[in-house]
Amino acid sequence: MKKISFIYATIFVLLGMTSCEKDNIWGDGLAEMEHVYYIGFYKTNVNTDALNYEIAADGAARWRIGTGTWNNTGEVNITSPIPFQLSSERIRSYDAVTYFWVTNNGTTTLTPGTDYIVVNESGSEIASGSGAYSLTWPETRKGIQNVKIKRLTSAKGSLRVNVLNPANGTPNASDLSTTVNNKADQYEIRGLTFDYNKVTVTFN
Repeated sequence: MKKISFIYATIFVLLGMTSCEKDNIWGDGLAEMEHVYYIGFYKTNVNTDALNYEIAADGAARWRIGTGTWNNTGEVNITSPIPFQLSSERIRSYDAVTYFWVTNNGTTTLTPGTDYIVVNESGSEIASGSGAYSLTWPETRKGIQNVKIKRLTSAKGSLRVNVLNPANGTPNASDLSTTVNNKADQYEIRGLTFDYNKVTVTFN
């Protein structure tokens, strides 16, 4: 009888510990993450290689992942789609806005609006505010949106495309404050860091 009582007592203690552990891990953590979403480049889950795009002097465009095989797009003076993916498992009453930045890579001096423009999926130009371009996600639904960069002049150079503002310096995955893409009253968007400064568009 004492042995049975000891077994029951042990079970109750273990259940109590499990309950406390569950509350500690999932309680406050879930509440804090309820309105946090992530933006990154869509590459069919290939996180180790970056997307690269080129537009030649004659307007021929091509793209590849990492150091893989180049793929010709058949389009002239415009890149193939650059895909952004929003990770979200909820449908909200509000729309989410994410940003991406297009900047010169190294010492090149390509000028937005003069040497190139950024267009959305329908081909309409996306206006840049303070160097950032925005995408709106209706009801914060997860999905993919594509943009393209259109070459306007014969100027040569290279651009970088980022989901985190390069003006803020290199992000640190261990410091979440450096991964914020956009923070609004109702939600927070965090940018994935593994493609930072790796997605390039080169005008040859």
